Amino acid sequence: MRRPVCGLFAGALAAQLMAAFEPQVTFWPLAALFVGAAILGWKLAGGRHPIPWLLAGAALGLAFAIHTQGRLDALTARYGDTRLALTASVEQVQDGYQYGTARARLRVTRAGEEAADFCCWCDDLPACSAGQEIQGVFVMEVPDLDDRPGRYADGEVFVARYQEGFVELGKAAGFRAWAARLQQALSQSLCRDLEGDAAGALAAMVTGDSGRITRELKDDYRAAGLSHVLVVSGMHVSILCGLGLPNLWNPARWLAAGQKLAALLPGRLGVWLYRRLGLGLVRRKLRRAKALKGCFNWPKMWVKRLLALWPAALAVLLAGITGCTPSVLRAAAAVLIGTAGVWLHAPADPLTSLAWAGLGMSALNSYAVCDLGFQLSYAAVAGTLAGVELSRQGPKNQDQGGHLDPQPAPLAQRLAARWGRELRAAFCISACATAATFPVLVGWGMSTSPYALVSGVAILWVVQPLMTLGILAALAGMVPALEPLYHLLAAGAGALVQLLNGWVRMAAGWPGSQFRFDTRYAALVCLALMGLCWLAWRGKVRPRLWVPAVALTAALAMGTASVLGRDVVQVSLVGGAQSPSAILTQGDFTLVLYRGGVNGPEAVETWLENHGISQPQLMIDLRADASSADQPPADRIITPAWHQSDYFHYEISCGPFDTQLLKTPEGIILRVEAEGWSLGTVSGSPRLASPVQVDWLLASAADPQPFRWQGTAALGRYSWMDPDAKTGAGLLLGPGKYRMLQ
Repeated sequence: MRRPVCGLFAGALAAQLMAAFEPQVTFWPLAALFVGAAILGWKLAGGRHPIPWLLAGAALGLAFAIHTQGRLDALTARYGDTRLALTASVEQVQDGYQYGTARARLRVTRAGEEAADFCCWCDDLPACSAGQEIQGVFVMEVPDLDDRPGRYADGEVFVARYQEGFVELGKAAGFRAWAARLQQALSQSLCRDLEGDAAGALAAMVTGDSGRITRELKDDYRAAGLSHVLVVSGMHVSILCGLGLPNLWNPARWLAAGQKLAALLPGRLGVWLYRRLGLGLVRRKLRRAKALKGCFNWPKMWVKRLLALWPAALAVLLAGITGCTPSVLRAAAAVLIGTAGVWLHAPADPLTSLAWAGLGMSALNSYAVCDLGFQLSYAAVAGTLAGVELSRQGPKNQDQGGHLDPQPAPLAQRLAARWGRELRAAFCISACATAATFPVLVGWGMSTSPYALVSGVAILWVVQPLMTLGILAALAGMVPALEPLYHLLAAGAGALVQLLNGWVRMAAGWPGSQFRFDTRYAALVCLALMGLCWLAWRGKVRPRLWVPAVALTAALAMGTASVLGRDVVQVSLVGGAQSPSAILTQGDFTLVLYRGGVNGPEAVETWLENHGISQPQLMIDLRADASSADQPPADRIITPAWHQSDYFHYEISCGPFDTQLLKTPEGIILRVEAEGWSLGTVSGSPRLASPVQVDWLLASAADPQPFRWQGTAALGRYSWMDPDAKTGAGLLLGPGKYRMLQ
């Protein structure tokens, strides 16, 4: 292949994904994946036999998976399901479900009397701040099977349940703890002159501090197709690394920037200045090189090497401040690889850097490839590179000064030509990045915005100056002598973020701002769009013809999906297999049947957030020992366990859902009717004189004796279940038809 390391990474990525989800797959999907990758690699390589590189990458990926799984199994066998006194540093903090509590990511340094080094997540930790060292007694619970890929991708080996003995020991040692404290200091420095949504959005974009942003603003950004702006990613790393020392030492960059400004000046002055700066650029390129000693200009080479360390240091610092999320790690690794290329005098290649970054992250943790941020980051970068290549196929840039024509072009004409080129480039990059991330989003069952392309073209130009002003304001705010400069920079950043928030709120109010696609339908749409692009490429059709055709096809697909899904009820089971919660949605109505469990609150909130739902209209807590401490938020919450009487009957309607609930001393029986279908579930071990007939059973470990059913939705196999029964993890129910989701 042209880039063998890309073949290695493709094989390793496929092998690690299959190894992570091995209980749910068999040999044939793996074989089909490798055949497809081999065909694609053969086409890209011009018949240069990519199969050996794919197989070598698969072997490497399996080695990474075996190494990672062995380490996780050793930790699970040693500390799993035990009660331990832990000493840990707090790396990340979120608001808890109850006042005075916090949800936190902990890096354990001592477990009992032993030194340790692993991470865990705690949902009920007493209030604390990031960067602190704490002690306490916890119960270490192993994540459920379905929850492990996501937990392990974030490096969280256990779910810790706080018991007693919480003590704050002061500031924790280490780079991650120091970076967490720096994040809080930068966030406070940045937001001194700002408040509300402006402070929340700016803190999230500049420092990665999402504690100030409201759920409503997050939902608006997702509806506008700009949710990635609030998450520090490769775009932010690129902007940060573009600031500072290397640019100050690059006269050619200043001359090029001056040319761009001169092109906007009216009259002959702009033409003269444009030509003079261009002449300076040409002279720099044509000037005689200095005599070399030993084939190298050693002083200049070492200056370049030392300057290349600056963006690498900034990338590492940003990765530490934001908690080393996979998307930032990927970008930071690519910057470090570029720095290594400068030191080794190797040419830069984006795809090779991406592949090496992915292999490096996989070597440390093979479950990193299961992270949504990792997959979206790689898809977005691949789409961006494709968009840049597409934008270069347009009309060649013309000299704004006009070398042959002494008369300067009118200012309006020069501005229109420049803005046209910028608009074309923004459209191509935004369209390709949106198309590349679409399959990842729908594969995860997440909602997508039809206005992502419009938002990307219309408003993303604000992000770079906003980030630049925000970074400078955060730094200036930490130096008392620069207080006047801080106020000026903060005012500029605040004005830009208000503009961005205004667009987001406007786009979020447009009709059909969020779509939730059926996975199979989305796969067919993706295949159709890729087929059209391939035919256009094979037929050498001009972009101005095939791009509108592809956009029209995508718009028709979205419209068709909206019409077909109008009366469809989606039933999803989330959380642990022993106590799964059920989420029922149709249109704007959402009903949650909550069971708690080890990761119950987080699983429900994550599902709702991924599908663009701020909070459900109704939640019924089916637990016998229900507590408000770990209940996800909802417009209305019904908790039968809090009712004083032993027998309690309740009926309530929520949009298309008609719910009947019966509480007995032995447990809770619940029946839901929607679109002509009936669904039943139980909690505890209730009994009825005669079973109630339902169409679908939402199963759990509890014995469903009160019901008789036609089909079952379940996350696992239970002792009461027929071994040959066919089950699914979810349902799509329409008028007179259904489909089971795996």
